[in-house]
This record gives sequence, C-alpha cells and structure tokens, in this order.
Amino acid sequence: MSETTMARASKAHLFRLDCLRAFAFLCVYASHVAIHFRAGDVVYGTDRLVLVNPTPLQFVLAFFRFGWIGVAFFFVLSGFCIHYATLHRREPFRVGDFYGRRFLRIYPAYIVTVLVYAALHRWLPFPYFNGWNVLAHAVMLHNFLKATIFGIDGPLWSLAVEMQFYLLYPLLMVLMRRWGGAERCLVLGLALNVGMQLYLEFGKKSGFNPVSVGWCFPLVTWCDWILGVCLAEAYVQRRRLFHWEGAWLVFSAALLVLAFTFKILDAQAYLFGSVFFAVLMQRYLREQGPLRLVERALVPIGIISYSLYLWHQPLLHLVNVWGKRYAFTHEPYGHLAWTLGISTVLTALIGLVSYRVLEVGAPRLIRRFLQRKHLQAPSLPGPAESPLFP
Repeated sequence: MSETTMARASKAHLFRLDCLRAFAFLCVYASHVAIHFRAGDVVYGTDRLVLVNPTPLQFVLAFFRFGWIGVAFFFVLSGFCIHYATLHRREPFRVGDFYGRRFLRIYPAYIVTVLVYAALHRWLPFPYFNGWNVLAHAVMLHNFLKATIFGIDGPLWSLAVEMQFYLLYPLLMVLMRRWGGAERCLVLGLALNVGMQLYLEFGKKSGFNPVSVGWCFPLVTWCDWILGVCLAEAYVQRRRLFHWEGAWLVFSAALLVLAFTFKILDAQAYLFGSVFFAVLMQRYLREQGPLRLVERALVPIGIISYSLYLWHQPLLHLVNVWGKRYAFTHEPYGHLAWTLGISTVLTALIGLVSYRVLEVGAPRLIRRFLQRKHLQAPSLPGPAESPLFP
C-alpha cells in the first residue's frame, strides 16, 4: 500500500471513526437518562431481569437502560485507534513518547472534571466522598476499590481502566512480536478474563473481594481492548477478522441478550457486546464513498465525545433535581423533555469548551512549556489517536 493511498484511507475513515464514537456515547447517554428516570428499577427474580411496577414512561426508557454496553464499544474502538495510529506512524514506537501523548490527550480534561465535581459534591448524589476519593481519582486508581469507584463521577471508572490499558500496551507490543500477532494475544486476554472472573467470584463468596465489580478490573476487560487491536491489524492487512459476519452477529447478540437476562452471565456482557460491536465495526469500515446525512450529523458529536462523556452524568442529575425542586412540570413526559433538553444543551456547550480548551489547547501549552525548558516534549497525538474513551 503506497503512502498516498494509506494517507487517503486514514483521512477518509477518520470521520467514520468519529461516527462510531458518537454512537457509543449516545448509547451511554441514553442509559443514564433512563436511570435518572428510574427505568433502572429492576430486580432479579429467578435470575431473570424484570421491571418492578413500571410506569409507561419507565417501560419505554427501560429499553435504553442497557445502553451502558456502549462502554464495551469504546474499549474496542480505543484498541483499534491506538494500534491503527501506531501502525501508521513513520517513526519507531517509543514507550516514553506514547505515554506522553496519551497523558496530554487524556489527563488535562479528566483532572479538571474531577476537581469541579469534587467541589460540587454537596449537590451531587455521591454515596461517599472524602479526600482519599479525590486522591484515588487524581492518580486514576479509583476503579480498583469499592470505596472509590463511583465516588465522584460514575463514568470516570472507565477512564481509569482505559489509562491502564495504555500502560499495558507496550507489553502487548512485545508479546505480539514474540508470539506472531495480536490474535494469539487475544487468547491470553480471554484466559485472563475467565481466570479473573473466577477469582473475583471466589473472593465474593469467601468474603474477601475489595474490587467492586469484575468489569472495573483491567485484566477482565483487556480482551475487549485487544479485540480492537486485532481488528486494526486485520484492517491494515486488508483481511477480515470475522469471516462469517452474519453468524457472528447472531451468536454474539444472542449471548448478549442472555447476559442481560440472567444474572449469572451479566459479568460477561462486556465481552459479548465487544464481539458484536467489533463485527459491526468491521462491516462499517469497509464502506466507501461520502458520508450520509446522518453520519455527517454524528461527526461533530464524535469529535468532542470524550468531553461529553466526562461531563454528562452529573449534569443530568443536577438538571433533573433542579426541575423537580422548582416544579416546572409535574407531568412525566414534560419533565423528561425538560431534563433531556436542558442537560443536552449544557453538556454540549461545556463539552465544546472542554474540547477546545482542555483537549486541544492545554496539550499545546504544556508541550510549548516543556520545549522552552529544553525538556523532551512528546509529540501531539494525531486525529486517529483522539481519546476513544472517550
């Protein structure tokens, strides 16, 4: 493949990656809207997931409650884009430069979100809050413990896991070179997934399990990220990772429905969802030609999806409580329209500012500062490396 052809392919498919980012974020956003309107009031009966006396509105929103599976899509997207960017970089892979670029891209917007919502903790539904919580979030280790995982902003657990995937990426590169490709490493990821799930389940029964949930542990969901790496290698090599796409879609969708329905399988929902989304992504990236109207509308959302992801859930809560306190409307559908409309506008405005100031502006300023101090500054991340997580 010539450099010109490769550059054109990278430019063309960047916009479709933005569409995928937007779709994943909208899934998560819809899930949090449903939860705020108590469509998440569910119980496990005989291991089946059922609604408890739902209102008509809750019944409709309950279908969106499972949009949290969009996080699995983010993991696949992240693995794809990080590895795809590495495969297209002209200079050799350097660990320090990679960590520097990832830090500049992720951390400025992340730490500002942590500090702002920590300052607003009195108005937010934190089940626990203290200085240790802020410190754990600042060093991005809060996903490991029950006492910190949801202490400031619920979605931030996934950013910690994402950063830990970045720390594991150089190790993955070494293993891929020694073992002959990413697909063999995927087998290792699946083995770690099963092994860690069994360990955590045993720890839960024995009474020793400081980890809140299995999917917040990086070695459990690392296979989802590696799946994205495998997809990137297959895409660059112009081959298919999944040969029988229709069969894979039906099979993974069936397993995903079972995971949503039976409690014993819910820990593997991320794995089943990541396979489903990876097959769809493989089909979607083969499309050629200009973007459709819907895709063009999704691109701006995908570009700022990381900042949208950071800010949206606490804003949903604040607007929801504000609407109830001042009783703008007692009618459920009117209140939903109020909350969804105001929170969407606020999230979009704050997300746009966060993108321009913290995602784009702050890394440039930090890099210039390091250069003035005659320190080695990491190169700025390219468009394909924009944070998938999001």
